[in-house]
Amino acid sequence: MLKKLQNRQGFTLIELLIVVVILGILILIVIGATSGNKSKANDAKRNADISRIQTALEDCFTDNTNSYPASLTNTCVQSKFANTTLPVDPKSNAAYSYSQASSADYTLIAYKDDGTTVLTTLKNKQ
Repeated sequence: MLKKLQNRQGFTLIELLIVVVILGILILIVIGATSGNKSKANDAKRNADISRIQTALEDCFTDNTNSYPASLTNTCVQSKFANTTLPVDPKSNAAYSYSQASSADYTLIAYKDDGTTVLTTLKNKQ
């Protein structure tokens, strides 16, 4: 009878706990490795958005006899995004910061996900 009990096949509680701990450690490693990807993707989208907006502003500069629009809501800028809306920040869904120092100069700014670091500041290419 004792031999029959000793020959039973299966896992002990300790073996199961060790497997659960190992799986937990592997899950933590995967989560840690992928946690920064969302921030990097947001920053890449900001760069692409700023580039698209800058192209629209440069087109408007040429269309408007060497004068940049006063705001991004200008009809000239909006017309450059005919099939889509004007790009917004991927995290906050707020419009990008745009200011016009003169009719021939502008600044377009986006901030990284940390909110403090300037990602892109562009002024006219002229």
